[in-house]
Amino acid sequence: MISVDNNAGTGAPGIGSKALITLAAIAAIVFVIVAAFPYRAMLGPEDVAKRTLQDFQFTYYPRRGWLLTHILGGLIALLTGPVQLWLGLHNVKMDVHRKLGFVYIAGIAIGSVGAIGLALQTQGGLIFGSGLFFLAMAWIATTSLAFMAIKKNLIDQHKEWTIRSYVVTFAFVTFRIGQVALTGRGVDLQTAIGVMAWACWAIPLLLTEAVIQGRKIASVRS
Repeated sequence: MISVDNNAGTGAPGIGSKALITLAAIAAIVFVIVAAFPYRAMLGPEDVAKRTLQDFQFTYYPRRGWLLTHILGGLIALLTGPVQLWLGLHNVKMDVHRKLGFVYIAGIAIGSVGAIGLALQTQGGLIFGSGLFFLAMAWIATTSLAFMAIKKNLIDQHKEWTIRSYVVTFAFVTFRIGQVALTGRGVDLQTAIGVMAWACWAIPLLLTEAVIQGRKIASVRS
């Protein structure tokens, strides 16, 4: 998610940013219902999970502890992120924003542990495993820098790093969309998940950085 039109000098988000936050929240809820909810079958007996899940999903059953840890932490961050961005960019209910921030950080910490565990034990190949591992590193780095910035009262930097952090969090959604799109066009599953393990976070993060820095350049009067 990219903040595209904050009012200069006020920090107040414009209509584009509000629309993006709203769309991200809706997409997160849809993702939970459509893509994440079926994984609850991992909590039950193996035969039930096999009947409920798709074949590629069921391959994670032996490593379901890591997978469910990754999903749990990711969903906490995915669902609290839009609220965090809305409150922070509007500078309202900052006491709630601060408390919810710790919940968001906790979700990322939990999700990163699961992601690293999966990456080191994956059967998805080197490309998929390395993409998942470095997604976790990007998740930890962006969130840590957002936290460090606010501890030093660097408000603008905190907002920017929080946006970057949520872009990485939103990889849950972009991975699924990309994987379905690629396999729908005939790309084999192994290749699709390998490509999306990197593309789900690296490309959105690059685009976000271009917008953040481009706005700064455009705001300077020559």
